[in-house]
Amino acid sequence: MKRRVLFLCATNSLLSPMAEALLRHIDPRNFEPFSAGVTAQPLNPLSAEAMREIGIPLDHKSPKTVEEFRDEVFDIVITLDETTAGQHFSLVTGDTVHWKFDDPLGASSTPEAQRRVFRSVRDQIAQRLRLFAIVHVRPGISERTHFVPGQTSIVPAR
Repeated sequence: MKRRVLFLCATNSLLSPMAEALLRHIDPRNFEPFSAGVTAQPLNPLSAEAMREIGIPLDHKSPKTVEEFRDEVFDIVITLDETTAGQHFSLVTGDTVHWKFDDPLGASSTPEAQRRVFRSVRDQIAQRLRLFAIVHVRPGISERTHFVPGQTSIVPAR
């Protein structure tokens, strides 16, 4: 069964759409990702550009608010910025975690510097999601190995 993951950021226009699309790209077999914001604003063009650069279009993404998901059940909710980290949302979730990323718009006022920050944040999210997928999908140690009496080591399970 797929784990349902909701990514939250302030506006659903910067970080959460990138995280949703990246997890869908990294491991669609084991995860069903969604994204939302405290408010819903149009997708930032630099978010879309950063994702297009790695072959993941966000053109179809329509912004959503967290309220639109209040009747949904999620295995994990991941907040991606300070605005969402300190808030309590009435969502049914197994676990809520906070990941902190730089604000790509607050880094600089020049478009090229902002592009660099968007790329960097995109890559940081992707790296964290790869690790997240490994941790949440791999079998537990007891499922992967077993003890054979008379041997001095644990051997892989067959």
